[in-house]
Amino acid sequence: MSSSLWNAMARHALHAAVLCLGVATTAQAAGWHPAGSFGGERASHTTTQLGDGRVLVAGGQSGGTPLATTQLYDPATGRWSGGPALPGPRVDHSATPLADGTVLLVGGHTGSASTSAAATFDPRTGAVTPAEAMNLRRSRHTATLLHDGRVLVAGGQGTAGQEALRSAEVYDPATRTWESAGSMPGMGKRQHTATLLATGRVLLVGGLDNGISADAAVLVWNPTDATWTVAAPLPDGPRLDHTATLLPDGRVLVAGGRGSGNVAVGTTQLYDPASNTWSACAVLQAARERHAAALLPGGRVLLVGGEAGNTPLAASEVVDPGTCNASSLPPMAQARTRSGALLLHTGEVLVAGGDGTPGPLASAERFSADALVPEVTGALPALRQDHRATLLRDGSVLVTGGLVASGGSAAPGNSTLRYDAGTGQWQGAAPMARARSYHSQTLLADGRVLVAGGSSVPASAELYDSATQQWSAVPDLAHGRWAHTATLLPSGSVLVAGGANGGNVAQAERYDPAANAWQAAGALLVPRNGHTATLLADGRVMVAGGNALTSQGTASVEFYNPATATWTAGPAMQQARNQHSATLLADGRVLVAGGHAGGAGYLASAEIYDPATNAWHSAASLQQARNLHTATLLPDGRVLVTGGGYNGANLSSAEVYDPESGAWQTAGTMPQGRGGHTATLLANGRVLVAGGLNSNSTPALLYGPASDAGNARRPRITSSSTPVATSGALELSGLHLVGASEASGGATSQSATRLPLVRLQGEGNGAVVWLPIASAVPSGGHTLVTTHPLPPGTAPGPYRATVYVSGMASDSVPVRVLAAGAPNAPTGVTATPGNAQVTVSWQAPAGGTPPASYTVTAQPGGASCTVQAPTTSCTVTGLTNGTAYTFTVTANNAGGSASAPPTGGVTPAPAPGGGGGPGGVQGIPTLSDWGVLVLAALMLVAGVRMRRPV
Repeated sequence: MSSSLWNAMARHALHAAVLCLGVATTAQAAGWHPAGSFGGERASHTTTQLGDGRVLVAGGQSGGTPLATTQLYDPATGRWSGGPALPGPRVDHSATPLADGTVLLVGGHTGSASTSAAATFDPRTGAVTPAEAMNLRRSRHTATLLHDGRVLVAGGQGTAGQEALRSAEVYDPATRTWESAGSMPGMGKRQHTATLLATGRVLLVGGLDNGISADAAVLVWNPTDATWTVAAPLPDGPRLDHTATLLPDGRVLVAGGRGSGNVAVGTTQLYDPASNTWSACAVLQAARERHAAALLPGGRVLLVGGEAGNTPLAASEVVDPGTCNASSLPPMAQARTRSGALLLHTGEVLVAGGDGTPGPLASAERFSADALVPEVTGALPALRQDHRATLLRDGSVLVTGGLVASGGSAAPGNSTLRYDAGTGQWQGAAPMARARSYHSQTLLADGRVLVAGGSSVPASAELYDSATQQWSAVPDLAHGRWAHTATLLPSGSVLVAGGANGGNVAQAERYDPAANAWQAAGALLVPRNGHTATLLADGRVMVAGGNALTSQGTASVEFYNPATATWTAGPAMQQARNQHSATLLADGRVLVAGGHAGGAGYLASAEIYDPATNAWHSAASLQQARNLHTATLLPDGRVLVTGGGYNGANLSSAEVYDPESGAWQTAGTMPQGRGGHTATLLANGRVLVAGGLNSNSTPALLYGPASDAGNARRPRITSSSTPVATSGALELSGLHLVGASEASGGATSQSATRLPLVRLQGEGNGAVVWLPIASAVPSGGHTLVTTHPLPPGTAPGPYRATVYVSGMASDSVPVRVLAAGAPNAPTGVTATPGNAQVTVSWQAPAGGTPPASYTVTAQPGGASCTVQAPTTSCTVTGLTNGTAYTFTVTANNAGGSASAPPTGGVTPAPAPGGGGGPGGVQGIPTLSDWGVLVLAALMLVAGVRMRRPV
């Protein structure tokens, strides 16, 4: 054992304590934060959330010149990148996210006239494809995604000067065609709002009419019969360039705009579709027009920017429709108008571009409504540190071992606990066979948990089955160790590397769950403990830093390649360090932070490894030097760091790294300092930090902003199609998987969306995969969401799926992704003869890629039947009574097919007494190997590939 590791362990044993800490996904302070800058300033553009989590900014104008360029923003990384060019320049157009994941871009002004052109953008291919043009040219119109997936485009400015159009038309994505939606009563509208009501009808409010004056008229369009009706007009006069936001209770909040005399309006009105009535609501803190609005997850409406008297505003405020109060918020860093506001899946609001005081802007900002606050949660029954914690498939957290306090001292323990995120309470679980601390704990692909090594039992290992809540024995490690790393590989095996055991351990080994055996995995180039091991997106494992043979931190890095089972040297870090943290970021880079360099060298420095360039780059330093801390990747792409040690003291601070800004932000101070704790991302997106060391006995805390767990609109997954092949599509069923209201009011020409986003993240803060949806279909009170196939390169392994709707996240559910390829063969085939038919039954393949369907083929003659999985029987009809047949069952999926051996001969016959029903049940055994060879020729003729079960 190295001296520094022994000192750390001894210090921990003297300061046993406990803390439970919960931090929600929005981990930065409330208010506005920079969101970078994009290429080419612009205003009057569109801002659209894509199904892969990114944001598309399209068109707009700069200095009066319409633009054909687009920009893409990734909220997880904070990076802007150039997108594909539009077919032509346009401003004051619309962009509507369709149900299939593409975006419909329609109309706009080209600089000389309005256009009828339309196009679609596909985030999966990155291509913009021309679509069927509208029947009329229009700009400053509205585009609304209907419940049935079509898009209503209404009004706008035509070709004759300031003409306001009365016409409307509907785009059908299924046929890619346009059809008339009738003509609006009155003089037409442009710069109005269009809001999809809960009933499926569309509410059009205000605007500029054909008389070139603000309009108070309100219209409703019915998609059932494409008819227009006149609704109650705005009671406080006309307005245009306002916002209209659908609220969760079905009402619509209309805010601001330009009224009579071309003066900005400072009032709001609530429309109730059930009674067709208006009521006055909040008086705004600042009168504004051409602003933007977004419905926050809690039900309040954010109003941001705009202008008054032709002067751009930086002011923002929030309206509470329940109390009809408006409250001022911190202003944006930059005044801006005609910018739009988009509610992101994280619950934050993105404002990009717009016209500022000096002219068009290229900057962006993000708004967060939450601030961190501490809450008390269930306390651990006993003080412990240097334990391990793992999120189980059922959403509970398993805590094992560690140095457990008893009788005024602390020693390695074998006790285990389960944390229930729903009740916030801890419950005792079956104890391990051996007491241990500084061990490793790994969730396997099948849901069991592997515990290996530890300071008191360095070679022992055992398995926990959460279904039976029992432990079972595992063969001992070939090389005992503690303070090592354990990494779940895409194959399902676990790589154990490094560690200490009377000196550093060089040999690595792999645990194979199928064989319940350890296998040699080569030797580290530099033996080490206190290092980190990170599974990269390409399947390699990066081992970085640690306590080397010199008892000092090392900067060395090496990679393990599971395909070749070899270790190779990598580029050294810029700083030698051990007891640091390494976190895989959403974009595949790795953030390494803090640690210890030996002696008194506590580190605040951080650096990032980029696999694309195979190089390290400096990152902003932590606000506080620390080691033995935790680092957790949050669902919004940030990294939460808690506690740790510095100069012999344990830290109470917590901070968050924001890849978008490249900066660390304070995440709130813990009541007491602690280290040797664990941090576990829960299914609800919060982080549970449990245990740790401190000189005082402290209560358990839940630390974070007010949770949205009680929000009745929060999406909830009730079932999922798991496992799924890497080439397959994921199906999720649940409640509120489509928004009850639009996520964001946005600009007047921008369609808000109720559509969900689906995200997979590898277990243990692994790689992130976004799955654009292919359909969202109501089914029996639930919604069935089907994604597009998993993108190429998705690694097999355990993941958790989360659905985001209207800025709210569901609890994550486990999903197992299996390697693409042919399924295994069915087993247990039996056949039951009937009258001119035979019913064949079988058991589904064990392991492998799940079948999509099964085909049963009869010989002679080749008669067959096919059923979709998971059905495991079907009846082959059209057979000849008295003829002996053999039957082959074949499992099929996109990766290929595999067949069970054919059955022995079975003869269909009429039922006894001449009835037409099936005869008695006969279990028909499969043929011997000789029989299989005899029938091989018939199998080939039938086009069926044989594969014997393993």
